[in-house]
Amino acid sequence: MKSRAFTLIELLVVIAIIAVLMAVLMPALRLARQQAATGQCLSNVKNLSLGWYMYMGENDSRIMSSEDNAMLNGTFVGWIGVPRDENGTLLGIRQTDPEVTDEDEIRGIEAGLLFPYIKSPGAYHCPSSFVTSLYDLSRVFVSYSIPTCLYGQTNRNAGDYHEQIRNFNDIKSPSTSYVFVESGETRNWNSSHHFVMAAPEFTNQPTWGWWGPMAVNHGNGSVLGFADGHADVRKWRDRYTIERVDKLITSGATNYGQDYPPPEQHLDIDYMARGWAYRHRLGR
Repeated sequence: MKSRAFTLIELLVVIAIIAVLMAVLMPALRLARQQAATGQCLSNVKNLSLGWYMYMGENDSRIMSSEDNAMLNGTFVGWIGVPRDENGTLLGIRQTDPEVTDEDEIRGIEAGLLFPYIKSPGAYHCPSSFVTSLYDLSRVFVSYSIPTCLYGQTNRNAGDYHEQIRNFNDIKSPSTSYVFVESGETRNWNSSHHFVMAAPEFTNQPTWGWWGPMAVNHGNGSVLGFADGHADVRKWRDRYTIERVDKLITSGATNYGQDYPPPEQHLDIDYMARGWAYRHRLGR
């Protein structure tokens, strides 16, 4: 029986059909990967938030510090530690110690007060994060930060020491007060240790503004963890919010400064202001 070969026209038709199918399937595959990464990030932040909550429950409602070098009476009280080498030597910032590796950062993670409740360094990194160090373009390992109003100041003589949140019971609305934010910080290792806003207690101004950069890793959204232990994706509504993040991450900014959105784009800044767990904030 004589076999019949495909004609050129038939081959072109088959190739065209395959191309159409790929054009249909690729966006669906990208969406599936994005949804899987978002799910993993939600799981990470939920575990971090629950660990933060459990620490409070075991320490008479005291919370851990949002700083990585926080000391109180000679005792380390930070949620995460400074990177260190195999000998335990603390390492400098990426600018002065560009050879800091993921392993060094993980040793810093393991020194933090949060790690005994998490036990997995991978939970500190969002699979959708592509934030890299400004100084050596290496991956920033830690994807999440804690607001600096949550015990960011451990010096009892500092002016804001007695005004910040140091005890869980001072958080008026745990279900709406965020304790973890995805970070777009590029200037340091583990520099996602704290997240800061242009809040009234820092600026002495009644208007709220952005300061430290968030990371927008999930479409137009970021994962937030809350003081009651739950996590959620916040879809950003204002164009200014997204454009500012893109600008800071891609421009290699070394000083982020305080930015105030235009009057018609305040949905996002108002949301973050409501969730900023500061004891004496106006309207609290």
